[in-house]
Formats: sequence, C-alpha cells, structure tokens
Amino acid sequence: MWINNHYLRRCSTVESLVRHINEAYAIHIRQIEMHREFIGQVYILESGQQRYALKLFPRHKTADALHALGILEFLAEQEYPVVSVMRTREQTSHTILPGDGRLAVMFGYLDGTDPDGSLEAEPIGEQSGQLHKLMRRYTGALLNRTKAEYIGDFISIMRQKDCEAGAILDLEQYGNELWSRITLLPRSFCHGDLHTGNMIQRDGKYVLLDFDDASGDYPSMDAAYLSDATHFNHFHTSMYDATMKQFERFYRGYSRVCTLSDEECGAVPDWIAVRHYQITARIVGCQGLGSVSKRFFEEQHRWLMEWRELCARKG
Repeated sequence: MWINNHYLRRCSTVESLVRHINEAYAIHIRQIEMHREFIGQVYILESGQQRYALKLFPRHKTADALHALGILEFLAEQEYPVVSVMRTREQTSHTILPGDGRLAVMFGYLDGTDPDGSLEAEPIGEQSGQLHKLMRRYTGALLNRTKAEYIGDFISIMRQKDCEAGAILDLEQYGNELWSRITLLPRSFCHGDLHTGNMIQRDGKYVLLDFDDASGDYPSMDAAYLSDATHFNHFHTSMYDATMKQFERFYRGYSRVCTLSDEECGAVPDWIAVRHYQITARIVGCQGLGSVSKRFFEEQHRWLMEWRELCARKG
C-alpha cells in the first residue's frame, strides 16, 4: 500500500483507517491520499482499477451526514444525477470509525469537467429546477436550520475574537434585518451549498455533490448562491449588477421547471450577504477559532456594510 504523507500527520492513524475500510467494504486499498481537509476530511482511494472518495465527517456533523445520505439515496432512485454512495459489505451507506466514532462515507470517484457558472447558468438553472421539483416527492424528514446557523454563530465568533464592539453591533443589526426578510420567504427543499464547486459536468449533466447542508428551508437560497458573482474578500460595486445578470440567466433555465415569487427573486442580494455569515461560521465550527483572524472580521465588516449600502441604493 502506498500512502502520500504530504498532509498526513500520523501514518499509524491512516493505516488503521485503511484496515477498517478494507474490512467494512469489499475493496482492497492500495493507495490513499489526502485530497482535502476543510469541513471533514476527504481521501482519494485506489483499489484495483477503481478510484473512490472517502469522506470522514466531524462528530458534530453526523446528523447532517445521515440526512444527506437519505436525500442522495432518494435522488439516485429517481435517476437524478448525484454522486454515487458505495455500500459496505453489510449493505449500509456508511461505516463508523472505531475509536473516535466518526462517520465515514465512500463515494464513487467522479471524472468530468468543472462547470463555468457564468456561461452555463441557464442549463444549471434548469437542472436546479428539476432538483427542487423532484424533492417535492421526498417523504423523508428535512432538517430546518436555525437563525444561529445562518447569522448568530458568526456574531458569537466575533465576540469570542474580541472584535470591535461597533462592528459587532453593525453586523448583528444587519443580520437581524436580513433574517426578518428571509423568514417571510416560502420554504421547501434546498441544497444549501449549491455552487459550481459542488458539481461535475459529465455526459451532458451536472452531477451534484455534498448535500451536507441540505434542508427544508429556502429554495431561493440555492438560486442566489448559484448566481453569486461577487468576490468574498474584495468588494466592488460592479458585483451587484453582475450577480443580478447571472441570476437572470439562471432563472431563464430554472423557470422552465419551477418558479420563484417576486419576493424570492428580490431576496438574491440578501442571500449573498447571509452567505458571508454562514460560510465563516461553518469554517470555524470545523477548523477552530484560530482559523480566522480579527483582521478577517474587520474586512468582512467593511464588505458587508458596503454591500448593505449598495443594495439600499439599487433597491
């Protein structure tokens, strides 16, 4: 067995992982390499001529992982293009690692191309509409995310980082303002992290990945995140118009299958702001408080205040 040690801290830990996976699945791993360590660890495995992606979920994400697996199973049964979940020897969708109790899922490895969100906004929109329409038939329970997950955790982290009190107050007020509008929007299934980094173009379709943040919340969030033409760290006034133009292209495709209300379409700029709160909290939740600096929050404060002002002018 060959192990790439570039990212791996302890070979003994990796070797025990390989032993467990070989026992749990009907494969024999001959190569393992760390692919990504962000919200959970992802390894690329080789067994014979086959490649797989193994994802290890942090323990606090176990409920999200099981929720995602139920959705993936349903979509696969309906022949919607999603990443394939490999079954264990016992025909389960996952395995639990001995020792630390983390949940592990093995996916089929996907070859394909990365979509261009701007050029392909219309067909991506149409397939997103198909996803939302299909999920109306899903009979499983869908999680609902709290205000804390969307807004509040970001503010709590700012306080823990001892950020400037005025900046905390600004972003808390803006968050409350955003939340008061968002909670009036229609609710149904949404992927929750739908962007081109979570899809692979293959055989004329977009194969979707990573349903860990799926919920029964707001489908308009998916539309907004796929239309986001902003830069997360650097603000420019042109980003508003670029985002709304991309949304128009996305919605041309989406509206062939589903429609959004005027209020949902108008909420796109609000969702762009919410994403800044949401993503930061997700990162810190998995990577720890040291993964972001006070300077980062100062930059985010400036970005969000400028976005708020721009949206007020444009609206």
